[in-house]
Amino acid sequence: MKVDAARIQAIARQWPPGLRVVLLHGADSSASQDLAGRIARGFFDPANPMPVEELTGKAIAADPQALVAAAGALSMFGDRTLVRVDGADDDSVDAVTALLASPEGNPVLMVAGVLKKGSKLQALADREKAIEHLASYEPSLRDAPRMVGDMGAELGLRIGRDAAIALFESAGGDRSIIRSEVEKLSLYLDSDSDRGRSAELADVAAIGVGAGDSDQYELVAAIASGRPAQAAALLARQSGVAIPVLRALDRRFSQLLGLRQAVDAGSSPRNAVEAARPPIFWKEKDAFVAELGLWTTPGIVAALGAILAAESAIKSANSLGETLAYKTMLDLARRAAAGRR
Repeated sequence: MKVDAARIQAIARQWPPGLRVVLLHGADSSASQDLAGRIARGFFDPANPMPVEELTGKAIAADPQALVAAAGALSMFGDRTLVRVDGADDDSVDAVTALLASPEGNPVLMVAGVLKKGSKLQALADREKAIEHLASYEPSLRDAPRMVGDMGAELGLRIGRDAAIALFESAGGDRSIIRSEVEKLSLYLDSDSDRGRSAELADVAAIGVGAGDSDQYELVAAIASGRPAQAAALLARQSGVAIPVLRALDRRFSQLLGLRQAVDAGSSPRNAVEAARPPIFWKEKDAFVAELGLWTTPGIVAALGAILAAESAIKSANSLGETLAYKTMLDLARRAAAGRR
């Protein structure tokens, strides 16, 4: 059945019993990826190094029982695993139907693009109570105060209208980037759910939204484009950046996944980048086109899984989390370099 964003946010806090599948779809892929990331983070557990199992829409279309098997698998660490399917579409219907006919097991999160009118997958989601789905539409400037305000409220921030618009415009409407900037604003103002603060335009200017992150941007670009030597040099001159860089990488590879799916469907890399919504900043377009030539859909999905595992490791007690995170970053750079060759 169709639900609203507030319901998905509640699911991100705690997955309810009886719910088998959450389907996120629509034209605003950044919103779907942002919400999917929030749901996935709800399954982080220091005792479980593999909280999320990644599948692709193509994989479950070719073998519907693969989804049933993943949902029915028992975790070696005694807790539920989230099964995440990226690139779901109408070819996923047989797999979802088989899943609903099987005993309840691990929860399933599916991320799709735009589902056209008459979509079989959306029709199935509409009539099944065990499936909840949300369609995200491209936001406009008119949506900025509400959207940014909701993000801020989770962190104890009351974000003024002008400040919300400035955050929205600086991020090009990309929810993942906006959330990152709201988190930065929360740290600056020392807000929390029980420690409310007001945030105005002057505060947004004070933290330099979009500024001061040149090294981080350069590092993410070096990793995604397969320049391990440059990535290693950039890591050597920074410290304590593992989680911000991992989250920036998650945003980058989530963008690449949506673009790669368009390429797999027949678009050229250049056309996919030009047609991206929200639009890609013009200075980054050539880089994205080049990266689409280095990464396949399975490779991007594997990269997102590695990034998720690295962040989970950092949060685990007595682990070499940051060291493992840096190794993950360099491994990703090497994989991209191999694609170049």
